[in-house]
Amino acid sequence: MGRPHNHPTKPQDRDRSHPRARPRTPGRDPYEKIKELNVLSAGISQSPHLSGSLDAAIERLLKITEADIGSIHLLDPAANDLVLAASRGVTQSFIYNEQRFPMGACLCGLAARTGAVVISDDLSKDERLTRSACRDERFGSMISVPLLSREKLLGILTLYSKRTHAFTHSNRQLLVAISHQIGLAIENSRLFTRTKESGRLEERWLISQELHDSIAQSLAYLNMQTKLFEDDLRAESMDQALEKFNEIRKVIQDTYQDVRNLLIDFRTEIKEDDTLESALKKYCAEFGDRTGIATEYLRQGDLPPLPLSIQNQVFRMVQESLSNIRKHAGAGKAVVKLRGADRRLKITVEDDGKGFDLHSVRDPNQQHMGLSIMKERAAHFDGSVRISTAPGRGTLVEIDVPLNRSNGPS
Repeated sequence: MGRPHNHPTKPQDRDRSHPRARPRTPGRDPYEKIKELNVLSAGISQSPHLSGSLDAAIERLLKITEADIGSIHLLDPAANDLVLAASRGVTQSFIYNEQRFPMGACLCGLAARTGAVVISDDLSKDERLTRSACRDERFGSMISVPLLSREKLLGILTLYSKRTHAFTHSNRQLLVAISHQIGLAIENSRLFTRTKESGRLEERWLISQELHDSIAQSLAYLNMQTKLFEDDLRAESMDQALEKFNEIRKVIQDTYQDVRNLLIDFRTEIKEDDTLESALKKYCAEFGDRTGIATEYLRQGDLPPLPLSIQNQVFRMVQESLSNIRKHAGAGKAVVKLRGADRRLKITVEDDGKGFDLHSVRDPNQQHMGLSIMKERAAHFDGSVRISTAPGRGTLVEIDVPLNRSNGPS
């Protein structure tokens, strides 16, 4: 009996049912994929730009799963639609057709409606395919995974391949495992955005309070003075009318100066690549040049690192303190001092001006000079503001920032 002939298998014969199958990387540790995807989801949650981070996430997923094309649709609860939020590798025609579609429509919509993974191994034979985009793109197979956070549907992640039967059971397990992390990361990113927007709204409210403190009172005074000015003119009391006119002109000039300085202050803030110390040093120099008040900056000890949000609040309080000196103190000199010690950051702003009776501003109806606003800012980080002054003795503002876990190193 002759020996059987062992013909070598031709590459194209190895997988006749999957003619376009790609060679898989042998021996790759599946846990490495999970590690990569954990990094991916962390990147989404830490990024304030959700659409860009989702694009990057899809690109990485395509490499890990060896898919060709990917998209993420997020749920619009108001319309119950799925809206394209990110995609990689698709044509403009696909983007146009899949920009928005109802939840439940076609295979992707089915995954959203049921909350379960939907796989099609051969789209050309799948009767569930009702939208034309996949056929037009000539996809071979697809997998769509719901994105959930605390059992709440946020959207769907869909990967496509030009090959049929491209997505294995391990692909499915991997995508299900990571979809929950991506869903949570999306929710965290949205929470970050809402928190940031809330911070902006709060800052706008504080600015409006400053405008009220600086501008509204002046306008109310002008309104009263113009009425008295009109009465003097009607009575032909020209000397008194001229006196009122000069007062009105002075208030207008002072108010104009207030607005100009407020605009400068509002536009000045600490940038991400800046520090509280460098920003204050620069601002003190500019403030001195602008107002003619000799303003000195001093530092004592090492300054601990602080989050940018806390630095900006401290910076605003120093701005407000110096603004009060400009408007009310009649000072020739001011000193801004920063000191880090005993798990605290201490900031003092002192002037050699005329001071004032502190008891006169403790009535809530008479609080001015930005004192209440400064205290509200300090309350954001469990800090405090203390003011020491008396007529003829100048004014000392002390800002105390505790370095706890929420705002700095412990």
